[in-house]
Amino acid sequence: MSEPTAALSLYDLVLTVAKAAEVAYYGADGDERAMVPVDAVELDRCLTVVNTAIRDFIARAPVNGWQWRKRLMEVDIVRGYEGTAAAGTATSLTDTDIAGDYDDDYFNGYVLRITAGTGEDEYATVTDYTGATGKFDFSGGLSGSSTPDDTSEYRICRSTQVIDSDPARYLLSQDFQGEHTGPITFKADSNACGIEWTSEGELRKSREVSVQTGDAPFLAAVLPYSTRRRWELLVDPSPTNEHTVVFPYLANFDKLELIVGTASAGDATSLTDDTLAWLYPDDYFIGDTVKIISGTGKTSYAIVTDYTGATGAFAVADWLYQSGDAGGTDPSSDSIYYVEPAESHPAGMQFDFAIESACLMQTELEFTDVKRGFTEKFLQVDLPAAYRIDGRSTPRSLGVMKSGSGPRTHFANRDIVYYE
Repeated sequence: MSEPTAALSLYDLVLTVAKAAEVAYYGADGDERAMVPVDAVELDRCLTVVNTAIRDFIARAPVNGWQWRKRLMEVDIVRGYEGTAAAGTATSLTDTDIAGDYDDDYFNGYVLRITAGTGEDEYATVTDYTGATGKFDFSGGLSGSSTPDDTSEYRICRSTQVIDSDPARYLLSQDFQGEHTGPITFKADSNACGIEWTSEGELRKSREVSVQTGDAPFLAAVLPYSTRRRWELLVDPSPTNEHTVVFPYLANFDKLELIVGTASAGDATSLTDDTLAWLYPDDYFIGDTVKIISGTGKTSYAIVTDYTGATGAFAVADWLYQSGDAGGTDPSSDSIYYVEPAESHPAGMQFDFAIESACLMQTELEFTDVKRGFTEKFLQVDLPAAYRIDGRSTPRSLGVMKSGSGPRTHFANRDIVYYE
């Protein structure tokens, strides 16, 4: 039996609501498979149903709270690679000083940022790296369309969570809403120790003077990320080696956002919807998935590498086929698309049935002509089943959590959890 890899996405939940409420979109001629509503009003109603249903599910926790909300966050801290270009073109930067140091494709998929010189503060996602020559290729060019030259200094980190190519800043998952519930530590066998929480103000004050570097950071803080409804981890000093830090937190839920529209333009590395102009800030959708559901390029998709708020332009490295293979069909002005965040509901795949059932119950409340027994099914069948699933995730005993040899004779006993 194949391994399950398709947990319900936000698109799936919105489509479930749309079909139940009979507002799904079936293409311009009504002869395509059901899709989420293209009409902005109906889409907003369906999104409201999904977000309200998830909040309602979380609020209906068992007496001692949901076990699934008690989580450990792991963040891979990486070093920054820095250098100065020897040459550049509109779609590449070459650093001969690192020629032969790294394998082909070593930096593929990561963001390179110009830190000084020509193109300062511009960035691009590396689509190909040639180890023998130290050449970075980026098919869409730099974000500001500059051509790097021998004055261009750059930095790149091998992590998709790094913010602005700064190895001291990391974007945290969407279910983290600023509430850590214990100390921050290095993961076992990280060959580092001694990191602790401090205030955002202390770290900012330290970094205003100079950015210190060290093998591993020893201070950390969480703070709101400026351009998205997310939080970031800030560490100090900036690391020169790679480690993993962990900390406990209580998973929360804000809201999920799904953008659906018709492209005003599209090509091999972009899709533009001018109706979105000035609605969202620059970089807001970076890391999200844009997929074409009807019209030119149907089923092609890509990961957003840049977003320009003033024009509603999504930049991508390449359009992919539904299979994930390169070379998907480029969009055009008749392409209907959606943009979906990487995260879905915070409860996890094992609660998909309960979340879907909660959405259908909420559909009955929002759409008054929908009466199919969804409320009774959720309250009497799916919610109690979710309690049992959650109860089984509570460990009855926990051994000493350490690596290496030695006796493990201490146990923390926990009560068995029963749900009526």
